[in-house]
Amino acid sequence: MTHLAKGANVPVPTAPLRIAVGRHQAPGVPAVEASAVLLDAAGTVRGDADIVFHGQPVHPSGAVRHVGTGEGAGQFAEWLELDLPRIEPAVQRVVVAGSCDDGTFGQVPGLYAQVTYADGTILTHYDVTDASSETAFVLGEFYRRDGAWKFRAVGQGYDSGLAGLATDFGVEVAQAPALAAPPLLPTAAVTPPLLPTAAVTPPPSGPVALQGVGKSDSAPGGVAVPPMAKPVPVAVPVGVPVQQTSSIATPAATLATPAAMPSWGAGLFHFEPLVFSGKGAKTVTVDLPFPQDSAPVILEARVGPQYHFLSVQIAGRSTDVFCNDLPGHYGRALLNPPRKGGPIKLVVRQSGTWELTLLPLTAALPIGPGTIQGSGREILVHTGTAADLKVRAKDPHSGWFQLNQYQGDTPDDLRRPAEQLVHAWNGRRVKEKVRIPDGPLLLAIDKSRHHWELTLDPLPLA
Repeated sequence: MTHLAKGANVPVPTAPLRIAVGRHQAPGVPAVEASAVLLDAAGTVRGDADIVFHGQPVHPSGAVRHVGTGEGAGQFAEWLELDLPRIEPAVQRVVVAGSCDDGTFGQVPGLYAQVTYADGTILTHYDVTDASSETAFVLGEFYRRDGAWKFRAVGQGYDSGLAGLATDFGVEVAQAPALAAPPLLPTAAVTPPLLPTAAVTPPPSGPVALQGVGKSDSAPGGVAVPPMAKPVPVAVPVGVPVQQTSSIATPAATLATPAAMPSWGAGLFHFEPLVFSGKGAKTVTVDLPFPQDSAPVILEARVGPQYHFLSVQIAGRSTDVFCNDLPGHYGRALLNPPRKGGPIKLVVRQSGTWELTLLPLTAALPIGPGTIQGSGREILVHTGTAADLKVRAKDPHSGWFQLNQYQGDTPDDLRRPAEQLVHAWNGRRVKEKVRIPDGPLLLAIDKSRHHWELTLDPLPLA
């Protein structure tokens, strides 16, 4: 673990991470509300959706979430989750801030920011020791540097409150009160995270460096790390389409703008996310009234830290929805409901804990001009014009990498066998460029353990 002093920074992995904005519990302490602000290269938000807080808990990309509050061992924290591989290329920084409506940060004892891996292992910790009359505070920021991510302890306060902070990031002061408004999105309850955050005891003497994580020379030693509170579940919006901003310096007149998320006709089945969890082998019933000839849906899987391999089949079928390792303990695949419609049963085989989430097709990860990174299986949607797609992937175990496309305007089109764009068996490294047609089309990274990078370059208009 790295203890950061104000202004210091540390590399962080391009992986799902959590950050707690915490404080000591004591009578009369002002409440601290945590938020995340997504900024472009100019250091400004692109719109109100780039601010994530308790009243607007999920960014449209799904990459940044406010996951609730927790307490324990005299500590109280608000939690944010950042899925760094899924953050849009146009976003260069994610600022982590706090605000006090009924006091100042000088009245908040033990204010800190703490970054952890998904399994609760602490990556870095920053104690704020110089707060005074501020009513809004930037504790830290995640930022891109040379193709990787870093976290910096910022420690900048604002006596002018949330309005002053918002103005610095390109939000007009008149818009600031809108941050407290609840979202106008349908919500669905989500179960607690599969991998709960563990309580952590103070280090014995000085900071302990995690493997692969650098230590700031200015970080103080011997700082006790407060135990971490467990996040609690919050209502999360159903998958919302995102229109990505181009990170390619090309005249706007020569490139087509990505279209809105396609409807794929009246047969697209809309429903709220459905979550199942368990341990070991189990059969679960998905009690949804799928219509006849329904379009595919997305099955998202997460597994515990001990076992990566997962097998999921629809009962009565010989083919698997999942039958592979999940790097990062996460993956997404397409699931075709029975043509006759009605509920389905899923047969799960896994040695440890697992969680399955059934999502509508609108939860596919949008891909637009620029670069997107990830690992393992994923479902993406392309809605723009024809483009060149550069595919880079790496797997130290020389596994199988396959990228498929499903093109069409109707649910029946999407049920047809996929067209292979990239197929690499025993592919330690994959480096290819393929041409994809006008959207809408689905892209599925299939049967992969690779860490991958996709770069979309739209073709100039004729």
